[in-house]
Amino acid sequence: MYKNWQVKRWVTPIADLSSLVMVSLIDDGMLNITIEAPLLSNRPRWRFTFDKYPAYRNILEEYRLGLWKHLDESHQRCGNTFIVKNSPWIASFQSQEPFLELYNPHLIHYVISTEDDVIEILAPSVEVTYLGNTDLYEPKAGKSIVFYNPTDREQIEKAFQEIVESQKNSKE
Repeated sequence: MYKNWQVKRWVTPIADLSSLVMVSLIDDGMLNITIEAPLLSNRPRWRFTFDKYPAYRNILEEYRLGLWKHLDESHQRCGNTFIVKNSPWIASFQSQEPFLELYNPHLIHYVISTEDDVIEILAPSVEVTYLGNTDLYEPKAGKSIVFYNPTDREQIEKAFQEIVESQKNSKE
C-alpha cells in the first residue's frame, strides 16, 4: 500500500515532539484536530484547522505498521507531521470524483501521527494554532497506556505477554 509513497517533512510545532495524543477531532463544516504533548510540562495543545477538505481518515496507529516500515526502509522518516507528495489517495479520489478537481485542484495529502492515531487529510491548506497549556485538573487525553521509562520494562513485558496470551485464546 505504501510502496510508492514519497513524503516530505511538514514543518509544524509538533513535528519533532516525542509523544503526542489526539484530544479531539471535530468535523462540523470545518475539520478541527486538537493535539496534546502529554509529556511536556503543562501539556501544551495545538489545533489544526482545515476549512476545505473533501476527505480525511483516522486509522489506529497499530494498523499503520506497514507505513512505518516503508518510511524506515526508504529513509523517509521525518517526524510526526508530513505530506505525501505523490498521493495515490488523491489520484484515486480525483479519478473517481471528476468534480473534485474542478472544486479544488490543489489538494495536499497531510498526515498527523500520534501515539494512538494516524490522521490523513486531503485539503488545500491548514491553519495551526497554539492553544496554550492544558488545565492542571483536566484528565490526560489519549486512548492507550504507554510506558516511557526503560525501568518499566517489566510492565511492558507483562503487558506484551498478556496480549499474546489473549490472542492465542481467541484463536482457540
